[in-house]
Amino acid sequence: MKTYLSKLEWNARVCTSFFPFWAIPFTFYMFYLSLYLKEAGISDLQIGNIMVASNVAALLSSFIASPLVDRLGRRWATLLFDLASSVLPALLFLLWPVYEVALIAMVLTGLNRIMSVGYYLLMIEDASEENSVVSMNLFNIILVAAGLLTPLAGLFVMHWGVVRTEQAFLLIAAISMASQAIIRHFLLKETPTGKMVQHRIIGEGRFWRFSRFFAVYKQVYSTVKRDRVMLRAVIINALIYVYFSLGTTSSLLFAPFFIDFMKISTSQISLIGGIYSLGTVLSMVLVNPHLKRRNLYAYSVWSSLLSLFGFALLFFCPKGGLFFPLLAVVCISLSYGVLKTLADAVLAVETHGEHRAGVYAASYLLSSLVGIVFIKFTSMLYAHNPGWLLLICAILLLGVLLLSLQKQGGNGGIF
Repeated sequence: MKTYLSKLEWNARVCTSFFPFWAIPFTFYMFYLSLYLKEAGISDLQIGNIMVASNVAALLSSFIASPLVDRLGRRWATLLFDLASSVLPALLFLLWPVYEVALIAMVLTGLNRIMSVGYYLLMIEDASEENSVVSMNLFNIILVAAGLLTPLAGLFVMHWGVVRTEQAFLLIAAISMASQAIIRHFLLKETPTGKMVQHRIIGEGRFWRFSRFFAVYKQVYSTVKRDRVMLRAVIINALIYVYFSLGTTSSLLFAPFFIDFMKISTSQISLIGGIYSLGTVLSMVLVNPHLKRRNLYAYSVWSSLLSLFGFALLFFCPKGGLFFPLLAVVCISLSYGVLKTLADAVLAVETHGEHRAGVYAASYLLSSLVGIVFIKFTSMLYAHNPGWLLLICAILLLGVLLLSLQKQGGNGGIF
């Protein structure tokens, strides 16, 4: 970890140093959030609606993310929307765990797209390509490593129950997230490109004209239309992020799936979460340091195939046992460890120019649009048979596989 940090430039070092104080409490409360809401009387279909509401908000916030981040500056946009999308939702879930308030809380989490654009640009903008890949991988290592502690959460659940444990996690999360966001803000430096764009917009004095929002995406469309490699990177990034919201430990359907479809107990799923995080961290630590521009798509191909094998194993393995589900989760998590960093890295290395913020926002916009459709249909199908979740996740990664193979074909092969 120390070697990784030494490769990072100032903003990336600050962001990754403070990130554990966001990632650990978020992982703890998110893993049991759906079960906490179900204990409060919220149905599976309503949980699906909550997920859709989050993606609708993410869609709208993605649309305005680029102009807002350019106008406010990377630092201020990151601070304001980190507080709004992280701290406020945790407090709402804690104080009022009812369906209507949960909808509002998840709508607020959708504002995370604005924060993410500012956050990622602070880490990679005006920085070296090595800094971009290393910072994206370290960011994801920290996020997933936090999940290694989920078996500990399971012990708390066994003694205190889901509701009391989740309430404690939510309170700690709100305090920790607010603290790290504020302290981090005073240590970060606005990027040179960010200053240039902000000054130009202020000088034009027409930021709030609605036409400006469309002008940003018109410029992005012109950029990606001329650059098919960038377009492919945007689509791959979007598909992996839709998969992230549906098929990983960050999904509100993850824990219920192993209870409803795999017939695993509430305390045992914390072990599933721990193994998932362990496998993901291992691939990020052992495999991802080898990721380079020239081999990103080759790793994408093999990682997608490994996940598809894991999905098949989950679908056909006996219900009620732990061995085969754990084996499948190992395969899926090892794959996801590569895909998560790859989704960020491919966008970081294939995008360029002053419209970079717009390209990032467009990628989030696309993932939100696709996510709304997939999540809504998945939640409806899940109510009839939880196994549909596996099929939907397989379709998403099949798309990543085909796009990566297309790129490899253009380069003369997978190797």
